[in-house]
Amino acid sequence: MIDRKIICVVLGMLFLTCGNLFAQGVYSASHYHNEKEVQQLLEEIHQDHQGKTRLHKIAGSPGGTPVSVLEIGSDLKDVPALFVGANFEGNVPLATEGALRLIEMLMDSSKYTTQLKWYILPQPNPDAAKNFFAKVKYGRSVNDYEINNDADDAINEDGFDDLNGDGFITQLRVKSFNGTHIISKADPRIMVRADAARGERGEYKIYSEGADNDNDGKYNEDGEGGINPGISFPHLFPEEKSEAGLWPGQTPEVYGVMRFIYDHPEIAMVYTLGSSDFCISPPKGGRKGDPDLNRIKLPGRYARMLNADENQTYTLDEVVELVKDYSPAGTEVTPQIVAGMLGLGPAVNPLDEDLKFYSDFSNEYRKYLQSKEFSTDNLNPEPAKDGSFELWAYYHLGVPSFSMNLFSVPKVKEEKPEDENTPSAEEVVKMTDDEFLALGEEKVTALLNAYNASDNFSASKFMEMVKSGKLTPEQLLERLKNIPQPEQKNKLNEKEKALLAWSDEELNGEGFAEWQSFQHPQLGEVEIGGFVPYLESTPKAESVDSLLNVQLPWLLQLTKKLPQISFAGEELEEMGAGIYKLDLYIENKGQLPYPIAMGQRNSQPAPLVIVLDGDFELLEGLKRTPIRHIGANQVEKVSWLIKAGSKDVITAKIESAVFPDQVKQIKTGGRL
Repeated sequence: MIDRKIICVVLGMLFLTCGNLFAQGVYSASHYHNEKEVQQLLEEIHQDHQGKTRLHKIAGSPGGTPVSVLEIGSDLKDVPALFVGANFEGNVPLATEGALRLIEMLMDSSKYTTQLKWYILPQPNPDAAKNFFAKVKYGRSVNDYEINNDADDAINEDGFDDLNGDGFITQLRVKSFNGTHIISKADPRIMVRADAARGERGEYKIYSEGADNDNDGKYNEDGEGGINPGISFPHLFPEEKSEAGLWPGQTPEVYGVMRFIYDHPEIAMVYTLGSSDFCISPPKGGRKGDPDLNRIKLPGRYARMLNADENQTYTLDEVVELVKDYSPAGTEVTPQIVAGMLGLGPAVNPLDEDLKFYSDFSNEYRKYLQSKEFSTDNLNPEPAKDGSFELWAYYHLGVPSFSMNLFSVPKVKEEKPEDENTPSAEEVVKMTDDEFLALGEEKVTALLNAYNASDNFSASKFMEMVKSGKLTPEQLLERLKNIPQPEQKNKLNEKEKALLAWSDEELNGEGFAEWQSFQHPQLGEVEIGGFVPYLESTPKAESVDSLLNVQLPWLLQLTKKLPQISFAGEELEEMGAGIYKLDLYIENKGQLPYPIAMGQRNSQPAPLVIVLDGDFELLEGLKRTPIRHIGANQVEKVSWLIKAGSKDVITAKIESAVFPDQVKQIKTGGRL
């Protein structure tokens, strides 16, 4: 195997060479850009396109690097905007490259920038991102914010140590009578936890590579940094993790992002490039904490106000009806508004109405990737982490939040024994609903058994779902693939197999540091080895172009699904004595509602407001009438009674913090 010291030297020379190319001002995905190059590139783009762009420095990292947002469309007024954030944890350099390539796509074409504004943040965590370019790599995710992790008198005194000098922080395995791990019988490179139930006894203790620098009996407990901006946002803030900080937004990068977004209410959709992937897999639910909406006890003051029994429980729908009975005419009362009024607790699971569009768009994305012959048979993307930017954007901002994982390691294809009763995955994907149903229960059961589906997944149940249109054969197959497979004795799990195969076949074995003996200063004879940092998230630079050019255009396609708000028409009925009934119809031609269900629940973003102006007397209705929700491809009617002369002109205006204001004029006694 090639000496790792030589590899590190060669990589360093390549980075220097690429830096010289970068100085020419030409974006290239032939290498990964470090934090200085990213900032330089943003400044150069802004200088070259000053009439169209603006560069916002929203924060300085604790390590002293600017955190900058490039605004594309600074010359546009009163248009919706999209916010794109990449690589919040700092350990997914491909995400930063994705943001840079997206900028290039937008600058090269006006198709998606004439009626849309973009705010793009390629590197919100530059302190952590620089580790990918360091002499010693360990997949850092925390910034340079000074935190004393071990609560002693010194800071950062016991971090990782590259003991064998290979340029990577991996693992130590130490033989011990009270060990916790054994060497896997499936592959001697892999360590597995000993299972006493199987008669196994631990032989090794596992540590991260390093020494006890402060002689306190602990290893690597107080390294450099810091706070991880990728888990430091308010939603489900993981306060038990020291790397999240003491409170959301404690670190300037996160506070700067939140401040910037709240200062720009025109942001209608958010994209996150990183490790999760809402484009391919809708946001996960199943968290505990949502209130029981079928057993609501009304607080005393609300029970008295609504003439209800405070000792009785109600469903949310029943409470909505009670509130409607005591609300002024024309007041919109929705379950989301009532839930907020009663303070029923924070939402911790995506709402069903939103999961529908997430699922629909996910299916479209899979078909899009298939049309590009782009394989999705890879390791599943990570679920969004508590405190992540993408969860905060959905749950707190109430806007569609889409994340994208631009690379994951391909799964190892298992050779399944041929069985005429078991249809192959390739066959199922191509089947129509009728063809799938024609298989019959026996073959569908065989398909379920091939994926180790539990008894809860019966053939008849799935066939009924396909028959009713709730599920397609392709969607069924995806569900089966995502079923956790039971660990089998003496076999590698799916992730281990995939990572080892990727290392062996694509990286000439360089993705795994072979175990080597080392004389440790405190532990004595140890072995150093394991998977190298960035293996799972970062492909070779020569693969970057093909990955970005196929996947990123889907984010541009998603912009076409934004709400499109306009006047659909009006009706003016003369009632006599100068009194008119005015009905205005407001339409949404987009494929997304405004706001989405979570936005309704949060009362955020701001509602559309219909404003009437002119020389008339308002008899019924409001001069400023909010429309709190308008569904996808739906029309909402707003009505007023007014008293006006026969030739007066009424001006109606749609005001919005997100969409362009629109104006319509109506002439009493006849339309204009």
